[in-house]
Amino acid sequence: MNIDRRILLFGFAATALIVPPAHASNGLPFEAAAFKAAQAVGKTIVLEITAKWCGPCQRQRPVVAKLLEKPEFAQLTMFDADYDAHKKELLEINALQLTTLILYRDGKEVARSSGATSPEVIEAFFRKAL
Repeated sequence: MNIDRRILLFGFAATALIVPPAHASNGLPFEAAAFKAAQAVGKTIVLEITAKWCGPCQRQRPVVAKLLEKPEFAQLTMFDADYDAHKKELLEINALQLTTLILYRDGKEVARSSGATSPEVIEAFFRKAL
């Protein structure tokens, strides 16, 4: 192997070590119009507010993803709002706290959870939607 190829391979390995994992989405990307349309037709909605740099958010996300795989939660419409990208829209619905889940039913907020990362607490929150 020539020296240039070793440097190139080392560069990729080093980059992989310092670049954080992708911020995977648990639901539909938050768009105000789609969110309002889902509310208007009475869908049961969970809005998840996270940020890529938020440690508790990153602990909450896999718990939410696992719950969304359960058949009993299949009827939920999940929206994933990035705190940094959607501040204006989140301010309009009084939802500017990270690691937050908000449950809407028939167009109205019915429950809110902030800071939860425990699978049991998050599942209890999801069960409020049933």
